[in-house]
Amino acid sequence: MRVYSTEIASSLNSHLDVDMERMAVRSVRKKDIKTAEDIVRYLSDHSDFERAVYAATFKIPKGKVCTYQGIAKLIEKPKATRAVANALHNNPLYPIVPCWRVVKSDGGFGGERSAADGRRKRVEEEGVPTRNNKVVMSKEVLF
Repeated sequence: MRVYSTEIASSLNSHLDVDMERMAVRSVRKKDIKTAEDIVRYLSDHSDFERAVYAATFKIPKGKVCTYQGIAKLIEKPKATRAVANALHNNPLYPIVPCWRVVKSDGGFGGERSAADGRRKRVEEEGVPTRNNKVVMSKEVLF
C-alpha cells in the first residue's frame, strides 16, 4: 500500500483538474463555435491574451494566412510574437481555431519537421501557394 503526502495528492488532483478542463474543451463541437465571441466564452478559463490570440486566429479565412507578428499586432500586443506562437502551439480548440494558417514572417512553418509539413499541406489544400516549404507571401494570401 502506498501512502502519498498531502502535497503530492494535491498536485495529482490539480493535474487531474487540468486534464478534465482539456477534455471539456475538446468536447466542443465545431457547430457550437460560430463567432470569435464563442471562442472567448468557451475558453473562459484561459488568459485574456490566449483568448485574444485564438479569437484573432479563428477569423483567418480559408485560403489566407497571417504571421505570428500579424496576430500580435491584431491583438494590440506587437512585441508578443513569440508568445502568440507559444499560445498557438497549445491550441485547445484545434481544428476549430485554424492555427495552421499562422506562419513565420518569412512564410516558413516553425516547429518540428513533421508538424511543419502537416501545416504546409493543409494550407496548400486550402489554395495557399508555397515554394521551398514556405508560403509565397503576397497581398492575395495575407490576412
